[in-house]
Amino acid sequence: MKVFSMSQRIYYKDLEPEAESIIKKDLELYNCMLHKAFKICFDRAYKDVTYSETDQRMIKSFYGTSDYFPLSAIYEAKALVKSLKCREKEDRDLIKTRLKKIDKKIKKNEKQLKKALKEKEKLINRSKKKKYTEEDYLYEVQVLDPNIKRLKSIIRNLKFRRNRNVFKLKRKMPSVCFGGKKNLKNGYLDIYRFKRARRMLIPGRRQGKYSNNLFKLNVDNDMLTYRSTQKDIVFKVQFHKYKDELYARVNEKHNSPDKVVAYELMDYGEYFIVKAIFEKHMNLPKTDTLYGAIGIDINVDHIALCETNMDGNIVLIKKYPIHKENTKNKRNEELSQLAIEIMDFFYSKKQSLLVSYFLFQQLPTMMLYRPKKQNEA
Repeated sequence: MKVFSMSQRIYYKDLEPEAESIIKKDLELYNCMLHKAFKICFDRAYKDVTYSETDQRMIKSFYGTSDYFPLSAIYEAKALVKSLKCREKEDRDLIKTRLKKIDKKIKKNEKQLKKALKEKEKLINRSKKKKYTEEDYLYEVQVLDPNIKRLKSIIRNLKFRRNRNVFKLKRKMPSVCFGGKKNLKNGYLDIYRFKRARRMLIPGRRQGKYSNNLFKLNVDNDMLTYRSTQKDIVFKVQFHKYKDELYARVNEKHNSPDKVVAYELMDYGEYFIVKAIFEKHMNLPKTDTLYGAIGIDINVDHIALCETNMDGNIVLIKKYPIHKENTKNKRNEELSQLAIEIMDFFYSKKQSLLVSYFLFQQLPTMMLYRPKKQNEA
């Protein structure tokens, strides 16, 4: 599982005099490469454009830099295009599901409209035969005509909604604007330029001593060295969450799979923050019921707990009563204690947890609308 650790704020005024301009130039250079690489990957994926040279050679020859920035930009651009493809597929599946629901509603309302029109036709025939009564007239004017008008309006709106979704389904992939289309459209050029070049992500490397090509973390004195395009910039850094795990990754053996550490530098105007991203092995709870499970059923006056083994046999049944006559504060305190006790039992067993209904706040409301003897067994 990938986790990240954020550093403290590193102010430009605390660094060397030229550090701010160097870092911001590198950010601008990296993001220019990222936009160029994204354009290449996007055209190849959606417009069937072919290139004679590789992405790395094109970007490296165009900007005239070393391999680290182009490779990082290409790596992130490919990930963005892949994410865009997955998002497009999810959106298309969602639109198709929505169209099925709309067609189902149209069919249902058209059936009701057809039935209402037949009924109206019968009333017209009765009026021609002079068998039209006052009740028939009131039924036609007060019930049938408004219902026909309502159904026609519903069908018209549903067809408009269906045409709109069909248009979305046929529409090509919209263009992508780094920095925000709204900022560019509204003329907020300062915000637009700042957001276009405010971060860079450098993937890690398991070969070498420091787990990264451009960021070198010295775990002995907490100093981080950034290898910019002009010179090395050294500054004090203090990571907070997962600090020990991060230092353990840096101290891994050469070419070890867990040694990879990616760094992301994010600019915030007067200061910047460094984010370290690495792989952490976590003991997650089991999500399958192969080795048994724990089930919880929350009722009005009690919480029932049941444990099963890998054969599906019940090995434990427990009942936690809920005292309805207590005040609201006492009841909330009792429910919180019960939740802690149940979760401690769940973590001690390390099995899958199945919960029927876990909204404690709605239990007093549910008691008002349910029979007294419900859920007592």
